[in-house]
Amino acid sequence: MAKDYLGIPATSVPSERVFSSAADVVTSDRARLAPETIRAIMCLKHWYRSGILD
Repeated sequence: MAKDYLGIPATSVPSERVFSSAADVVTSDRARLAPETIRAIMCLKHWYRSGILD
């Protein structure tokens, strides 16, 4: 019963995707971007891929 209610799946896939997409955005040429700019670029990239910006 405890496993049904207290079990947490051990997966790091969502966090790995975030770090992977951030590595695509923050290259050595873009290392000085402000955190807000990086966040905006990542949001735009996600929206474009999901079809929101079509």
